[in-house]
Amino acid sequence: MDWRFDDVLTDEIRRMDRAQRHQAAFFALRRLQALLSSMRMPEEWGIDPAAVKNLLQQGAVRLDGEPDYAFQRALGRLSQAPLFESEVDPELGESFQLEAINGWLLVGEALGEMSEEQTDTVVVRARELADYLDGYMDGTLTVVAGEEDRDRYLANVADPLRSYGLGYIATRNLEVERRCHEAILGATDGACLPASALGHELLVLCDDYSCEVVSALRTFSHGGEPAQ
Repeated sequence: MDWRFDDVLTDEIRRMDRAQRHQAAFFALRRLQALLSSMRMPEEWGIDPAAVKNLLQQGAVRLDGEPDYAFQRALGRLSQAPLFESEVDPELGESFQLEAINGWLLVGEALGEMSEEQTDTVVVRARELADYLDGYMDGTLTVVAGEEDRDRYLANVADPLRSYGLGYIATRNLEVERRCHEAILGATDGACLPASALGHELLVLCDDYSCEVVSALRTFSHGGEPAQ
């Protein structure tokens, strides 16, 4: 079964209201956050680490999908970097960082609207990156630490996730995504899930997954040094 054509995955988003869709997009970007907070970006991009930190902080403050001027200012500050006025030829890790940045730009454009299609675009971005990384890892002779643990995980993962036939990273992403979406749909009306105790647990899951992605990328990417 191909996740790209599975209505079960998109039906969850159809059942969400706008605030819930914004939270789903936030959790998807949280699963990519270590790419921006833990990996150094090329100097020629001219991105101020403080601007990135401010964006991530502001992006986590208001999660109702309404216009947020502090968040928009943080996006505007980041968008002033030379990166946005030049063409780049990114290495593997850098391409993932660009996708994470573009995800935040998409959320900024969607504030006040956050349609099903816009939410799906952000969520699918995280799925595609995970699937691409698995394919890249499978296509190289480089040994990535923890292979036995990844094989053990895939051998014991729940059948609904195993049915997609995905690699470790993509399966892990879907597992965390589903837990986030189920919690969002099960939360009390109007509740901001990430601010709750359950939401904190989900943020930890997202962060753990995000760190796994960065760890794998550092094996292959010269641009994967720790951020300063």
